[in-house]
Amino acid sequence: MANKTYNQYCAIANALDIVGERWTLLVVRNLLAGSKRFSDLQKGLPGISTNVLTDRLKKLEANDTIASRYLPAPAASNVYELTPTGYELVSALGALARWGAMTLGEPTDDQHIVPESIIFMILGMFWGKGNESISLTCNLQVDSAHYSEIFAITLSEGQVMIAQQPHSEPDITFTTPLHTLLQLSSQQLRMQDAIKTTLLTVSGEQSVVNSIVAWVDSTAN
Repeated sequence: MANKTYNQYCAIANALDIVGERWTLLVVRNLLAGSKRFSDLQKGLPGISTNVLTDRLKKLEANDTIASRYLPAPAASNVYELTPTGYELVSALGALARWGAMTLGEPTDDQHIVPESIIFMILGMFWGKGNESISLTCNLQVDSAHYSEIFAITLSEGQVMIAQQPHSEPDITFTTPLHTLLQLSSQQLRMQDAIKTTLLTVSGEQSVVNSIVAWVDSTAN
C-alpha cells in the first residue's frame, strides 16, 4: 500500500505528511524532555499500541526528525532522541499549545496527565526568552486534585533544564495548580498576576523572585 500523502507542493502539506499522523507530534513532545527508551515513550503515551509507536518512530527516523542510539551498560538499551531537525518543531509545538490552551479547561477524571506534558508546559514559560544573566535553581510543585508532583528547573546561560527529581536546596520554590501552569505556559496569565491572586505561591529571595518573574512575563499578554 502506498504511503499516505497529500501530494501537494505546499510546505504545510509536506510538514503534515511527516508529522501529521495521530500520535506523531506527541512523540516529539515527549522527546523534548530528553532521550527515551521505547518503553518510556509507550508509558508516556497512554493508549498507543506497540505497532503504532513502532511505525511512528520508524517514519520520524526516516525523515531525520529523530535518531536512535545504543546506550552501553548498565543501561544497555536503545534510546530515541530529537535531531536538530526535530528541535525545529519546538516553535510549531509552542504555537499549537497556545492555541489549544484557549479551549482546554480544568482536567477531567478521564483524562491522562503524564509528566512529559507538564514538562512541556514548564518549558513553554521560557521559550524565546533567552536570558544568559540568570542562573538559578527552582522547584515547581504542581498541586491539583488530579495531579501532584514536584519538578526541578535549572536555569543556566539561557538554557532551561527540567527534571522530575527536585532540587534539595532550590533558590526558588513555586506551587501552583495544574490549570494555572497551563495558563502561564500559554501566556494567558502573567506570573506577577498569578502571584498577586495567590494562584501561584513563591518562596525565595525577593530580588531573585523578581528577576525570574520579569523573565517569564517578558512576552506574556
